[in-house]
Amino acid sequence: MKTLNLYLVRHGKVVAPPGLHGQTDLKVDHVEQLKIAQAWERRGESVAGIISSPLSRCHDLAQIIAEQQLLPINVENDLQELNFGDFDGVPFDTISDHWAKLNAFWNAPAQHPLPNAETLEAFYQRVSCVWSQIINDINDNLLIVTHGGVIRMILAHVLGVDWRNPRWYSTLAIGNASVTHITITIDDQIYASVRSIGVPFVENESRK
Repeated sequence: MKTLNLYLVRHGKVVAPPGLHGQTDLKVDHVEQLKIAQAWERRGESVAGIISSPLSRCHDLAQIIAEQQLLPINVENDLQELNFGDFDGVPFDTISDHWAKLNAFWNAPAQHPLPNAETLEAFYQRVSCVWSQIINDINDNLLIVTHGGVIRMILAHVLGVDWRNPRWYSTLAIGNASVTHITITIDDQIYASVRSIGVPFVENESRK
């Protein structure tokens, strides 16, 4: 029997007005990325590699950590955030005419997808599939740099939570620059156990 650690890090706060950032390729300030990387290094966790979303807000951080710790990076497209369709990357203050659609989505995201967006079911299936691939191939501790929505779907998969329930999105906080820790025990079968969720590891980030 072997137990391995997966650390799911959500990227830092992007340099952009509030909005549904989704798959729009926005940046995190470089100084902030360095701060997050240093905070990760201070944790002293031992990992053999990094898997990252291809979007800059994740990949830039993964690259800094990889260079500091001489680790390989694998880019996984299916670790991207939900695609919010017509509203992806659009600042909230420019879409005031569409609040009815946004409210319907927030109140029941599985039943009311946004225009031209990825459905919540497709998102869940995408993330569940890549998660299953990762844990079936795992042979050492890994760092995964990804997005809040992806981490939420992984947790729903591991915990058996109904991802259709709107409260799963409104009541569970997974902040920027936070780490979620999941252990994988490999015996005759593979068992996943959630150890912590959304723990901030940059002190002043947690106060914003």
